Amino acid sequence: MLKKKLAFLFSVMLVFSVAGYVVCAMAGSKQIEKSERETLVVSSFYPMYVLTKNLLAEAETLEVRNLTENQIGCLHDYQLTAGDMKLLSEAKAFIINGAGMELFMEKVLAEFTELPVITASEGIELLEEMGHMHVHGEEQEEEPEHDAGEEQDEETGHIHAENGHVWMDVERYREQAVNVCAELVTLFPQEKDNILKEWRAYDARLMEFSGEVDELRTETENRYVVVFHDAFVYLADSLGMEVISVLALDEETVPSAGEIAEVIEEIHHHGEAWIFIEEMYASHANKIVAETGAKVIFLDPLVTGKGDAEDYLLGMQKNIENIKSALTE
Repeated sequence: MLKKKLAFLFSVMLVFSVAGYVVCAMAGSKQIEKSERETLVVSSFYPMYVLTKNLLAEAETLEVRNLTENQIGCLHDYQLTAGDMKLLSEAKAFIINGAGMELFMEKVLAEFTELPVITASEGIELLEEMGHMHVHGEEQEEEPEHDAGEEQDEETGHIHAENGHVWMDVERYREQAVNVCAELVTLFPQEKDNILKEWRAYDARLMEFSGEVDELRTETENRYVVVFHDAFVYLADSLGMEVISVLALDEETVPSAGEIAEVIEEIHHHGEAWIFIEEMYASHANKIVAETGAKVIFLDPLVTGKGDAEDYLLGMQKNIENIKSALTE
């Protein structure tokens, strides 16, 4: 009897072992199939990542990953890493903002000649950086060096640099979404229906928010503003505001006493002004506020985040709410 029971137990164990092997083999097969099914789309930095993530929310064969960390911020001085190059080597499409934002593109294009690049700002009317260099008269004899994305006017000698922070104007951001959507559909026709469906849904929400911005514009139009980030120039433009001074700040750059004095003089000249600034840099505006009584409004340039598809709309909504609050104070 005991032998029969042991034989039965061994038989059961054998059946489970075989079944377990089959299950594991099938799981492994599915994992391989899934890995082969996923096509990698890479975005250059956070605003492009959020945009693409919304468009590919229901794509079954496409995966979006961000080239840079979500906390990197703007890419003005970004240097590509070995990890970045490896990721790009696996990509089937690279989505960039353009307008001089990704200064490393020359290296990317030289290394990955077959990589399709989608430029979100293609064909969009760009604003000019207000802090461009002036070169007059005899000073033109020695032409100053200028970066990619800058053009020199032969008659005036002015260096004209594009302001690439397009996403901070919701209408221009909608155009960026259209550009990216159109290129993705062309590159990945198997996902056409899913991409178009998600674009329509996202665009409807952006259009609704744009209406809110237009409504606010009736109260902000023709007001003067000093901005402490180039990105805020686009938001001010969408609100019909006149930017009278731009002071670009980061962890390593602070405005000089001379620059602060010039801003104070500008505000006195115009009578009053608002200040658009990130909260972390609030102390840099203290002297201006003390001298002019300018109203400070904290804004987010939306270049960092947690990786959620909702980050753009939530961030812009918060910015608009902060501006509305300033109107009632």
